[in-house]
Amino acid sequence: MAKHKILIVFVVCFSVALAGQGPSYMPLKIPPWKPGMTAEEHKEEVRKTIEQHKRQERERTKEYINLMAMEAWKHLLRVTEAQWNLIEPKHMKTNNLDREMWVGAAGSGHDMESFHWNKPSDTPQHPMEFKSRDQWTEGYIIVEELIELLEDEKSTDESIKQKIDALQQFREKARKALPMAKQELSKVLTIPRQEAIFLLLGYID
Repeated sequence: MAKHKILIVFVVCFSVALAGQGPSYMPLKIPPWKPGMTAEEHKEEVRKTIEQHKRQERERTKEYINLMAMEAWKHLLRVTEAQWNLIEPKHMKTNNLDREMWVGAAGSGHDMESFHWNKPSDTPQHPMEFKSRDQWTEGYIIVEELIELLEDEKSTDESIKQKIDALQQFREKARKALPMAKQELSKVLTIPRQEAIFLLLGYID
């Protein structure tokens, strides 16, 4: 949504200005050929090593971006560390509720033959990336299960309808909780600048 796009642009620009570069690159160490190992076994070990390295690099990049986002917010709001510790959890709550109001999945493909759903578990840079399924939020679990039902030709209308109801109820719960969360965020803002920023970005009314 608009406020997220604005924030992403701001974070990227501020990150470049603040750090001058991204996180340091960790060199890839290809596993050596061990005695008795077949070509296929070595190929599989190399593949696993490369996949693990890519995952670690994505995780480090995400951690770096999160750090830059936090520093960008503190700079933009002109807050002390103590003030930020009061604002951050309220801000995160409104942000999470806003996301939960629209939790879902996108489809991709050039035509009906290539169309497929981008499930949370298969989407890089997803909010639930690097988390086991038991750590996922309820909404993304429902989304994943609904997609699985849509992809299963044996799914019944009743089972699909149950997941539709569950997803709608989850979104509605977030929608009802958001106004209170916005009020809680407003109460910890101490200067007009902070109020103006969160108002412009849509985090308060």
